Amino acid sequence: MKTVLNCRYLVIALFMLVILPRCSHDVGVVQNVNPSDAAKLIKSNNNNPGFMIMDVRTPGEFASGHLQGAINLDLNNDAFESKTGQLDKSKTYLVYCRSGHRSSKAVSMMKEKGFKSLKNLDGGISQWIEENLPVVLN
Repeated sequence: MKTVLNCRYLVIALFMLVILPRCSHDVGVVQNVNPSDAAKLIKSNNNNPGFMIMDVRTPGEFASGHLQGAINLDLNNDAFESKTGQLDKSKTYLVYCRSGHRSSKAVSMMKEKGFKSLKNLDGGISQWIEENLPVVLN
């Protein structure tokens, strides 16, 4: 009976030492945001050097309209991983694409590289435009 009780405590201790730190490490790293919340986030971070907007579409898509202040790093370009590797991992990044598929993939890759705060625009720029939010045209 005493051995069973000791085993329970051992299992609980291992859980607390191994599993819980992993859970708390991931909390808040990636957050999906809708366009209106993203617009508020952009407005509240105006001129904040710790906040960046990243468009992961192709340069042609980017030229057809993008969010004000966005940088363009094409997810499908071979240099995407090396270019994101040069970015400051402590900054907050709002990442978007056309519909949200590529940006979801991009934030997953960035999370694996150790980025601390990633926001994925739900519905991408398509949803942003549908909600009559502003875009910059080249």
